[in-house]
Amino acid sequence: MSSPTVNWEKVGDRFYRKIKLYDAVFEQDIELENHVIAGAPYGGAIATYRDEEKLHAYRTTQALKSSIDLYSYSGKALRRIIVGSTFVKSGVLDSDTDSGTKAQYAVLGAEENKVVACRFWPSGFVALLSNNHLVAVHNYHEARPKLLALPPAGTVHSWTVIPPANTLSRNVEILLALEQTIYVVDVSEAEDRVLPNGPFLHISVSPNGRYASLYTEDGMLWVITSDFQNKVGEYESKAKTPPRDVQWCGNDAVVLAWEDEVLLIGPNGAILRYYFDGYVTLLPEVDGIRILTNDVCEFLQKVPDESEDIFKPGSQSPAAVLLDAVTQLEKNSPKADDNIRLIHSNLPNAVAACIKAASQEFSLHWQKQLLSAASFGKSILDFYSSDDFVDMCETIRVLNAARDYRVGLPMSFDQYKRLTSGKFIQRLLNRHEYLLAMRLSDFLHLPKHKVYVHWAAQKVRNSSDDEDTICQTIVAKLSDQPGISFEAIARAAYDEGRSSLATQLLDRESRAGKQVPLLLLMEEDGMALNKALESGDTDLIFFVLLQLKRKLPLASFFRLLANRPVATALVESSARNQDTELLKDLYYQDDRRLDGANILFSESLNQTNPQTKVDKIKLAVNCISDGKDLGSTLYLKSCAEAQGLIRVQSSLDQDLEADYTGLSLNETLLRLIQAGHIKRAFKIQSDFKVPEKTWWWLRLRGLVTKRAWEELEEIGKQKKSPIGWEPFFNDILGAGNQRLAGTFVAKCTGLTARERSEMWVKCGMIGRAGEELSKAKDSSGLEELRSKVSREQGVEIERMIANLKLKR
Repeated sequence: MSSPTVNWEKVGDRFYRKIKLYDAVFEQDIELENHVIAGAPYGGAIATYRDEEKLHAYRTTQALKSSIDLYSYSGKALRRIIVGSTFVKSGVLDSDTDSGTKAQYAVLGAEENKVVACRFWPSGFVALLSNNHLVAVHNYHEARPKLLALPPAGTVHSWTVIPPANTLSRNVEILLALEQTIYVVDVSEAEDRVLPNGPFLHISVSPNGRYASLYTEDGMLWVITSDFQNKVGEYESKAKTPPRDVQWCGNDAVVLAWEDEVLLIGPNGAILRYYFDGYVTLLPEVDGIRILTNDVCEFLQKVPDESEDIFKPGSQSPAAVLLDAVTQLEKNSPKADDNIRLIHSNLPNAVAACIKAASQEFSLHWQKQLLSAASFGKSILDFYSSDDFVDMCETIRVLNAARDYRVGLPMSFDQYKRLTSGKFIQRLLNRHEYLLAMRLSDFLHLPKHKVYVHWAAQKVRNSSDDEDTICQTIVAKLSDQPGISFEAIARAAYDEGRSSLATQLLDRESRAGKQVPLLLLMEEDGMALNKALESGDTDLIFFVLLQLKRKLPLASFFRLLANRPVATALVESSARNQDTELLKDLYYQDDRRLDGANILFSESLNQTNPQTKVDKIKLAVNCISDGKDLGSTLYLKSCAEAQGLIRVQSSLDQDLEADYTGLSLNETLLRLIQAGHIKRAFKIQSDFKVPEKTWWWLRLRGLVTKRAWEELEEIGKQKKSPIGWEPFFNDILGAGNQRLAGTFVAKCTGLTARERSEMWVKCGMIGRAGEELSKAKDSSGLEELRSKVSREQGVEIERMIANLKLKR
């Protein structure tokens, strides 16, 4: 096996390596120089779009159609997206999302000015219009195009984007090479950095966002900090023609590409040249750069520290010695033991370094050698956790499966960690690698339901079988699998125009919260409401009812509520506080006249204008005027009395210059009594046939509030009271008139002697209390009374007790 350093080249004080990933990537009839090419990060797909401004060899009618063709890095065709001739120029941008779907975004201002170019970052993009305006979309899933600050007019030579994650403001920033200088554009301003030596034909920002490379018209390459505060270095290319592309290789070197030449410029101006047989395309990555031609796909990167530490010539690091020990062990040489003794104190670090170096290698041979060295080293250690070793073995197996030419995802270890295992599985699904995705999900202990759902959705889209057969096939395959979302599959069926299949699949969904939104989208309103009612989820039912009310005519909405008492009850409870007009319409539709009249009557109580009150009551009367039952008769009588009361109150408002409107009948009588209009109160009591007991209670409360003691005393001269005399005693005593309250004690003949005695005590008349008990010959009551009173008052009580004993 060749040495791992065979493809290393020294650039300054560091090594760079160029790793061949795939051979014979594209067929020769695909002219890369005549295409616009872009690559997804982390080893994703390659997108090619024929440059319409260049001449092409005639192929076929099919080839003449404008399309975006997606390939893997190994050259496998993945997908073709047919686009119209107005693609981009029309102001509509197409973007493939992580889920594999195509999204369209209408760009602000693109109606008058076409889109010239776009720059993307992981979660959004910026579009440059022909008038130099910049429009940003910060989130693919919530696309809200936003116009950035306006730069001045002029020729844009080049531009690039600094993602929000790499800026201090956490907003996207654009470096715009305009005329002879560079502008930094964000949401709030377009700032001129006043750089000399422009114009700048190429601008590129390092993956970490800290540095920017600028290529001038006279062949100078500047490397500066992205905040334009410091100049890191410069290089004079002396090239007569400017490079086609300038990109970063990691965060330490800049790569310039011409037609068939690549120049790598490292720190302090150290350079490295590569020549190729065909047209070269640069596709940058976070830890290196991919170089693509028709014949080969290669990965250029700085040699990782771990690999350099082990493999560089003459290395005596513990990890290099451990690797050599394994080689000697395979040869049965005693030097293996000598090497182990030499590094025994640093053996844990050597094992860790071999594990990390194995993750950075693309060669299966050297992966095995390094892992064998790590396994050998940890077997000698007394205490060593094998978790890191096991995890790395699993990760390397996954990476090797992804790098296979049949898959074409040549990720490095660092790229895989940034992408995460879940998104890696999603990429496999987008490429329809279901078997590999299933096996790797098992291997990585990830849930498999996404694999099944994606497979089923794809079968729905592509299968030519009838809908019943497709449904049976999917259900037979997925019915026993946990976590399956049939809603996602049904949505795919609905998007394909297979509504019947979508309904069948949706019946298999166990979660009503997933079923209902799609059923509403499919115009299956009755089924959506039934599913919500069956779930028993009040919030979900309210959601369905709200959506149906918004989109349906009122009559259709009420027809849906028919024979659904729970839904009707929820509409009633909600409308009672929020939409009384809807409630009245509902009662009218259901012929619930009494309920409708109650709504009108309640509205009349809230009115301030007397005439409006009367009109509302008349409407309530009209609602039930045809009713023959007892309830309707009583309701009509109540409404007539209410109208009469309103007329009386209106008259009182005018005659007495007081506000009686809106009061109840009892409140009206009470206020008249308090105001001294007793005759008017008597008349109203008579006209409205107020019960005698109610009338006496109102008189008592009104006169006590008014402190009309003389009138109360006159009432007390009467022989009988419909409410008894105890209320008079209690209210008058509560008002503070003990003397007048005492006049009512004797009238309370229905009470016992002790109760009347307690009433006398409350009035402060101890003697009368004792006399009450003495008449009843209640000696124990007298004894109890004596214990509660003062000594002077007790003398009188003792005399009564003595007299009572003598009589015995």
